[in-house]
Amino acid sequence: MTRLSKVLGLLLPAALLTGCGALDSLRNTFGGQIVSGLFSGDQAAAPPLQRDGFTAADIGANPDAFHLFTINALGVAEPARRIALAGANETFESESGFTAAYQDGMLVATHGLGFDLIAADGTATRAALRQGGGDVPRTIEVMDSLDQLSRIEFRCSVTANGSEPVNLGAREVTLRKFTESCTSNVLAFENLFWLDAAGAIVASRQYVSPTVAYLRSNRL
Repeated sequence: MTRLSKVLGLLLPAALLTGCGALDSLRNTFGGQIVSGLFSGDQAAAPPLQRDGFTAADIGANPDAFHLFTINALGVAEPARRIALAGANETFESESGFTAAYQDGMLVATHGLGFDLIAADGTATRAALRQGGGDVPRTIEVMDSLDQLSRIEFRCSVTANGSEPVNLGAREVTLRKFTESCTSNVLAFENLFWLDAAGAIVASRQYVSPTVAYLRSNRL
């Protein structure tokens, strides 16, 4: 089985789980068009992708430049390509057009999701992941319902959860899992991280905002 076919195997069940309404919204995405073709009984009948850089050939030629993004609250399950790289800083653009910026694997901002993560400081959390856990501070900035910038300070606990196999779509690997539990006087969330033996974040589920909830991202 090729690396690309394994990716498609992950996109299909993820899209099916979103329900019919979400399938309609995904119809113009990479995963959504595959699902539409299967339901029509003719995968070849699916319309061609309209956005450059997200064809099956693009992903198959350079899978390391793509991640898989999943946002359950929005019914999103689609590939995202890297559009900027500067040291440990990476920015990915999803097939439907929103972007997510990461610093050494920590989500620091999103754009195009409506209620976005304007900024986040995960420096202390990243250090705790390297050290195997610990209690750390964290701050995030989001837009509230009045379009006002809201800065929230958290106390977080990073806990090691052992190792487990993780399906990345193109491969399955055993990774170390960590949970980051954060609380403030107005909000609480729980991030998940899966690290390889070198300490790199291979997959994560990180908080965006009250409306969007979590963005799950993993390498292919």
